[in-house]
Amino acid sequence: MKQQGLRFLLPYMRPYRRQLLIGVLYAFIGAGAQAFSPTLLGHAVDNLTQGVQPRVLIYYAAGLIGLAATLAVFRYLLRMLTGQIAAGITYRMSADMFHRLLLFDKETREKYGTGDLLSRATSDFIYIWRFYSAGFQMSIHALFLLLIGCSLIALTSPLLALIVMAMLTTSIFIQIRLGRRLEQAFSNVQAQMAKISSFVEEHLGAARMLRAYAQESAVVAEFRKANQNYVADNLRFVLQSGAISPLPRFVVQLASTVVMFVGGMLIVDGSMTVGQYVQFIVYLTLLNGAAQMITGAFERLQQGSAAAGRIGEVLQRWPKIVDARKPVKAQLSGSIHFNDVGVWAADQQRWLLRHIDLDIPAGQTIGIVGPTGAGKSMLIGLLGRIHDPDEGNITMDGHDLRSIKLNALRDHVIYVPQETLLFSMKLRENIALGVPNTPESRIYRAAEQSRLANDLPQLPRG
Repeated sequence: MKQQGLRFLLPYMRPYRRQLLIGVLYAFIGAGAQAFSPTLLGHAVDNLTQGVQPRVLIYYAAGLIGLAATLAVFRYLLRMLTGQIAAGITYRMSADMFHRLLLFDKETREKYGTGDLLSRATSDFIYIWRFYSAGFQMSIHALFLLLIGCSLIALTSPLLALIVMAMLTTSIFIQIRLGRRLEQAFSNVQAQMAKISSFVEEHLGAARMLRAYAQESAVVAEFRKANQNYVADNLRFVLQSGAISPLPRFVVQLASTVVMFVGGMLIVDGSMTVGQYVQFIVYLTLLNGAAQMITGAFERLQQGSAAAGRIGEVLQRWPKIVDARKPVKAQLSGSIHFNDVGVWAADQQRWLLRHIDLDIPAGQTIGIVGPTGAGKSMLIGLLGRIHDPDEGNITMDGHDLRSIKLNALRDHVIYVPQETLLFSMKLRENIALGVPNTPESRIYRAAEQSRLANDLPQLPRG
């Protein structure tokens, strides 16, 4: 999943290659300023032990202040830049996901569920944003700090630099190996959160039915169980993350102990000055901070990769009902013919409709009656290709519905679902939904037919 999530993120990063390169430059300058501070401090300590004029100390102090100011400025610029990149990438991804959801057929939407899709469209994007805004700038700054810092240490004492590098490399390698489990654990947390969202969305919509059949206690118990599973998955993730997080700090503290012991021996031996020793101690403090930043960035990488994998799963799924390779652009009048139509329910292993033959001339009004579950809604849904028949075919004006361009077909079909649905907009806009520039007279006539004519004047904003 990690490879899939990261591979899915790469196309969204390409438009920001220039900003990413600028961000790398900002990180290099900021890390360089921070890494050179201990070197300057070490020289200042050596000069103090040898006796130096106060004017020279002012130069050292000004140099340290200048390096600190450089670090602050470029860390700020890097944070602003990565925030801009994160906002742009998450916006493009969310727009792509929204457009893909508009294309989903009913079967695909029901496979995921509204709560699951809401979870993917909200919390998963938060973790992707965190990775780009915080994780990216933390990781590149820390990596440059480690590389530059270890290089400067090597110039002073290759032996100590080798010890520190060996320990840090071991720490990073262990984090990468354990990170796979961490990503899977976080993916389980997000999946369980999606189940809770789906559960709440479904049962809130059926609240009256649950009360009517006195099922409140059973539903509450089921909801409590779902939350307990979420807590268990989250606790498992926290425990695994907690086992990895202290590792870099432990390695750096162990390296500090070794450096203090070996460095002390080198001072006694005359191979190292006091200033160089102070320089090493400060470097270890910086490397400790860099190691902690890498740990935080690594955790955000795992979370962002898992979240991107869940979003990519939705974006890589195409609706089953799509246009033919060479769709027909026909002028339709509405003459409909059902030719031995059948619909098979794979989940129920039975035919919902079969051997349906029906001719409906253009302009004719018909009514379809039958008991609940007879397939009336399914039959009407075939006209707008909400479903496609598994056998037979349906033609409109002599054209197979599957050969007609989908948008052109649905421009000529108005399908009103049984569930009552109002969008968050004016009532007159709900009435005219899908028919732009509808005359006011037609809206009023539709309101009269649906017994809403008396309600429209009472709504001052429509």
